[in-house]
Amino acid sequence: MATRTTRSTLADAIRAWDDPTLRRLLALRPDLATPLPADTTQLVSRASTRASISRVLDRLDRFELTVVEGLAVHSQPVTPAALARLVAAPRPRVDAALAHLETLALVWRAGRSRRLVRAVHDVLGPHPAGLGPWSRDQRLTDDDAIAALVSEVGPEARQVLDRLTWGPPTGKVQAVPRDVDIETATTPIEQLLARGLLLGADKRTVVLPREVGLYLRGRRLTQQPVHDAPAVDGTPQTPQLVDRTAAGAAFELVRRLEVLLDHWALEPPGVLRGGGLGVRDLRAAAALIGLDEHATAVHVELAREAGLLDTADGDHDDEVWLPTHDFDTWLGRPAEGRWLTLATTWLATQRAHGLIGRRDDRDRLVNALAPDLERPQAPDVRTLTLWLLASSTAAPEPETVVERVAWERPRRGALRDRIVRWTLEEAALLGLTGLGAMSAHGRALLGDSDTAADALAPLLPPAVDHVLLQADLTAVAPGPLESDLAADLALTADVESRGGATVYRFTEASVRRALDAGWTTGDLHRFLGTRSRTPVPQPLSYLVDDVARRHGKLRVGVAETYLRCEDPAMLAGVLADQRAATLRLRKVSDTVLVTDMPVDLVLDRLREWGHAPVAEGADGTLAETGPRRRRTRPARRRAPRAHEVVVPDAAELDRAVAALRAGDAAAAVRPGDVGQQSADPMRVLADLRSAAEAGASVWLRYVDQHGGLTERVVDPIRVDGGWLTAHDHRADDTRTFAVHRISAVSTVAGR
Repeated sequence: MATRTTRSTLADAIRAWDDPTLRRLLALRPDLATPLPADTTQLVSRASTRASISRVLDRLDRFELTVVEGLAVHSQPVTPAALARLVAAPRPRVDAALAHLETLALVWRAGRSRRLVRAVHDVLGPHPAGLGPWSRDQRLTDDDAIAALVSEVGPEARQVLDRLTWGPPTGKVQAVPRDVDIETATTPIEQLLARGLLLGADKRTVVLPREVGLYLRGRRLTQQPVHDAPAVDGTPQTPQLVDRTAAGAAFELVRRLEVLLDHWALEPPGVLRGGGLGVRDLRAAAALIGLDEHATAVHVELAREAGLLDTADGDHDDEVWLPTHDFDTWLGRPAEGRWLTLATTWLATQRAHGLIGRRDDRDRLVNALAPDLERPQAPDVRTLTLWLLASSTAAPEPETVVERVAWERPRRGALRDRIVRWTLEEAALLGLTGLGAMSAHGRALLGDSDTAADALAPLLPPAVDHVLLQADLTAVAPGPLESDLAADLALTADVESRGGATVYRFTEASVRRALDAGWTTGDLHRFLGTRSRTPVPQPLSYLVDDVARRHGKLRVGVAETYLRCEDPAMLAGVLADQRAATLRLRKVSDTVLVTDMPVDLVLDRLREWGHAPVAEGADGTLAETGPRRRRTRPARRRAPRAHEVVVPDAAELDRAVAALRAGDAAAAVRPGDVGQQSADPMRVLADLRSAAEAGASVWLRYVDQHGGLTERVVDPIRVDGGWLTAHDHRADDTRTFAVHRISAVSTVAGR
């Protein structure tokens, strides 16, 4: 990192940074790099917004936040030595925290002291570290004076001070007396107000002055030192046993989700009016896959987030939940690849699954797949929890993890602790942890996720390409089946039981299902003979032959419109008409013709040909066929996700740093009278051509496509057809500029 010296402003301090330090700032605060900042001044402007400051403060740990509060409680810059006494921490720890805060552009050096960005005060609020405002009362000049005043009040007044000492510094009273002095004060509140030990904030609120609060705290911000992170204690576990246990859970996750979505492909559940999955459907799904309702809700949520499940139009003009085409692609992957899709989806999702089944702020039950489950802090807290698990081979006590995450993210609020507990439960369900400890493939997921599947693969049972047919019309799958065999077996048989070995049963209904899907008798016999390691039992062969013998004797088809007439000759005449070929009419009896064409089209055509048909309803009565107004239901849109800040990659960081350097260079050579320069097109053209001939650099002010003013330093190459071709220092590339958008030009001296 470059040596930092005294700078009058934060922008001056950042301009003096070297490229690696600047790149690190943009990596730690990615919102500053999008869109590319024009120069350091614009960067500092973004870094000083409440939203950006709040975002970076949310990621500080308890000690770093205490250091920030220590800087905030003073109106003047604070030296590191004074800050160390205030936060009750060793000087090296304070120096390290200050260096990190400087890198985050929250603090910059002012001589030997440190100055806090002004916007941080606004985000922290009026009571940093639980301290009230400065009093400026001349009686509170030092600790001895404050001690003397405190000693004068009674025990009840001292109890009031004790309650306000560690915050919040405000309290409610029936009425704050306006004029009170030491001689006339009677109540404890009046005694404190008369001596300046309390201030009146409004008519019913009193506040403890900051000078008094610091004195009562012993000039410390916290009751206990906070510079050491709480330990995460746990029970040691055998890594091999942890990995095998976690792998078993990962395999069950994939298997259960496959079973559930296969079932929903046949019997899709409905979508609630407000979105989401009904309680009855969730309960039925839980019974199907053998889990409780909350664990089942996590499966369903992962399927939706991974794109394996979505809404579709049902058979009765309603919406249902159906597997997507991506589900078929997912099924074709190996088990470890399917697990990786679900695990990475869970790690990144903003949806807080633990809210499902609870009551919201309006006392309404929160359903699975319902909108508005996004919580922006969920991915950060979830990932941090897993990193803490990955730092040890032990199975930590859940409450120690909760305490540690609370220290790492103190501003996240009460929901943070609940998300930590949910994360521990869901990590076990997904097979990231086993026996409470992090698995090897779970650690890999936090690093290079592509290696997580490779770490899991050897722990999963190998896929088998055969079954064992039994004489009782069952087939035993001795392990996880290959995807094509599993699909064929699911079509021809029904699952009877699951476990280490899955048992399928062949029935008349299952065999008929295969025949309905287009299989022939020969296909079934061939499938059974080639996929079984045991001989095909005779009862199973008889079952196939018996069902096939009766299959298709009774035919059912689809016809949208029928023509009925008691006069067979009239129907025969319609059928013989050459024009009737366009209606695709088919005779099913002497008095009935059917077609797949719509009723209104058939009526119009017959009337054009000179017939006088009428439409009849399902009960045989005449139906109205006049024009009617129709409406279509608009597609339901999902609630948008909360805004996510994407961390820029190395190339994007390099571009951002280059843009900042070029913008600062352009600002440095900006002419002093730029505000008075006119945009004379002829003068602009002349200056650009002269610079191109001389090989000189020019500063120009340019109006971009969006109407924004930008300043560039460029090396003109040629001016032709109303366009300037030049090397742009900001982009470090050759660009073209519309001459009519250039409002000012000035030659850069010394270039």
